[in-house]
Amino acid sequence: MTLDEIIKRIFSLPTVPLHEKLIAKEIYSILSDYPQSKIEVDEYSNLLVGVDSTINEEQSPLLLFTAHMDHPGFYVDGRGQVFFLGGIDESYLKGAPLIFFREDNGQPVCESFVIDFKIEGKNKKLKCDPPPPPYSIGMFNLSPFETKNGYFFSRACDDLIGVCTLLYMLIQVVSNKIKTKIAVLFSRAEEVGFWGTLAFLQKGLLNPQNTVMISIEASKAQGFCSLNEGPVLRIGDKTRLFDSNVVSWLEKAMEDYKRIQPEFVYQKKFMGGGTCETTPFIEFSYPAAALCLALENYHNMGKDNHVTMESVSINDWKWLCSFLEWLVEYPRDLYTLALKRKERLLDLQQEAVVKLKDNPLF
Repeated sequence: MTLDEIIKRIFSLPTVPLHEKLIAKEIYSILSDYPQSKIEVDEYSNLLVGVDSTINEEQSPLLLFTAHMDHPGFYVDGRGQVFFLGGIDESYLKGAPLIFFREDNGQPVCESFVIDFKIEGKNKKLKCDPPPPPYSIGMFNLSPFETKNGYFFSRACDDLIGVCTLLYMLIQVVSNKIKTKIAVLFSRAEEVGFWGTLAFLQKGLLNPQNTVMISIEASKAQGFCSLNEGPVLRIGDKTRLFDSNVVSWLEKAMEDYKRIQPEFVYQKKFMGGGTCETTPFIEFSYPAAALCLALENYHNMGKDNHVTMESVSINDWKWLCSFLEWLVEYPRDLYTLALKRKERLLDLQQEAVVKLKDNPLF
């Protein structure tokens, strides 16, 4: 299956925090054609997909990738109350065009506009005209996806980009019989507080001592990085810096990949526009970092308080996919690299002691 085919199947579907059923079922359907990938659905409806085609490599750490299945959106409860789920500058809500769907099959049921809203604690309650039907889910009334002049546009790049990227990676691994040990967590409700990830971590299914975690998503570019300059090695988010050993390992891998693919470029950046799933993994003692694509119009926030499609560079996206397919076979010698750094500093320390004593100032 090609990336374009995956994109059509995933991006055509609506998704909202806590209401990612259509995306989750489509992921399951796609991967069911590849039985080498083992799919587990936990009690919280996160999907954990594993591929282990290695032999006698118990000491090699598991490489865990994550992407979340939701995007900020709208939900109508049984009383017809409309709620916004996720993060956005409130100035974008009033007058915003919306489209609502049946949650069970994704069929459109209503186009509407936000005419008023109020905030009650953590809840953003909206008044829409015309009122959408109960138990429907909504998104901004924007194109599901389109391409133009080398850019990919969508109402939900964050994080269906990550979902499609990791689906493609998994399919390439099993189709090409790549020898590797990886897992992918497709998580829920990231946009309302990492709920899927936190619930997954509570179960303790993976060993932090033998797992390396990498978040894959599209992240706010403005003020932090640029489109068309390659995928981003993310060294930190709004909340914290990431694991230095994982960052160093990924940087070495990217430099090595560049030697065999001279056209490959990447950016190494602190991305402080938001907090990603790497942060909760680090707080639960996992060595973790992130790779992302530079994203314009984060959470559909365009110019002059108008909602618009998010966008990424198609070239950046293709290079990210290509690099990940190569990375899954890359030696996972994170701690060997860390030990070499320490040994190099110890050698320099010994040299410094001798030289400084030989050249006193007093």
